[in-house]
Amino acid sequence: MSETKGNVAYLDREADQMEHCKLIYSKKAVQRAGEKLIIENIINDQPEEYKESMQVLSNWRSSHVNALKHMVEIVHVACDKIDKEHIVVSRLKRTPSIVSKLKRFDKMKLRNMQDIAGCRAILDSTKNVYKLRRELNKNRVFKVTDYIEKPKEDGYRGIHLIGKYKDEENGVDYPIEIQLRSKIQHSWATAVEIVDLFTNQSLKSNDGKKEWLEFFKLVSNEFSKIEGKKHDELSDSLTQTVNYIKRLDVYKKFHAFSNSLQVIEKHLDIQDDSYNLIQVDFSQNLVNVCSHPKDSFSEAADNYLRLEKEAAKSGLFVVALVSSSSINNLKEAYPNYFADSAVFIDNLKQIEHEYMLSENMKPNWISRWLAAAGFTGRN
Repeated sequence: MSETKGNVAYLDREADQMEHCKLIYSKKAVQRAGEKLIIENIINDQPEEYKESMQVLSNWRSSHVNALKHMVEIVHVACDKIDKEHIVVSRLKRTPSIVSKLKRFDKMKLRNMQDIAGCRAILDSTKNVYKLRRELNKNRVFKVTDYIEKPKEDGYRGIHLIGKYKDEENGVDYPIEIQLRSKIQHSWATAVEIVDLFTNQSLKSNDGKKEWLEFFKLVSNEFSKIEGKKHDELSDSLTQTVNYIKRLDVYKKFHAFSNSLQVIEKHLDIQDDSYNLIQVDFSQNLVNVCSHPKDSFSEAADNYLRLEKEAAKSGLFVVALVSSSSINNLKEAYPNYFADSAVFIDNLKQIEHEYMLSENMKPNWISRWLAAAGFTGRN
């Protein structure tokens, strides 16, 4: 293909992407689609309504892309000033997550949901997270929620910012969520998602087995201490965390999750910004990653919608569409889809090491008994 033909093909794909991101439904239609999709068993009882509602949701979700790209660029520029080793990725929210959120919050409407499109910045430390927050919000254009100073009930820590971008083409102010996390906070959050994926729980929504919920809450408290944030609202969390590691056989379970999956990666020659369609197939224990060039969003979005419909019918796999600069960047930002808990496990072992040190510093029971009886060793 000549350079001229190549340029024409690129411009054609750009035009196709712009067309695919164009909002073609009214906000009322978007709201109705959200109301339809939370109807129990709509996929079987009202297949045509389901199909139409999914089409509306897909278009509404895709129409956020230009706003998301703009916000990602802002975050990249800010990160470059603070942490050269930062990771920034973006995603369009999965339909099951959208539907779950609509069901959990009675007053939530699809057209008003603030995290349909979101990006995530992962930095080396909590200190850098706060620096990034100040850099991004120096003009006070973002709504900020600090889950580091005031963690969520389940132990989640990070900083969330909501900003809006005016898309002139669609005439809509799109909200975009930006999540800021340290590497340790990120390892915790993705470990929760791994357990959710492989045990069919919803710990991320604070709904699941009590022992897992308690474990992650305790671990969050201990991880905050590693980063120098003294959150001691949980008494004796160090001992309890180590007990839960043994009780839940955590290392063995995470090792089993990781070994159960075979990763198949397609188009790995694409190292630039790309849209990555991740499919975790539990029936075959496969992770399939298919990357689409940045100018092929329409193809990626169509495949995303097709696979989400298939996933809803079969229940055998999950699918996500995320954007990243390389496959390695993708794996670091979304280790949950690859069952990669290596960083989380390393941090857990650091907690166990602290526990062993604290235990070794305690006098043994004979010394304690002798001391209580008044024997000091000098009598």
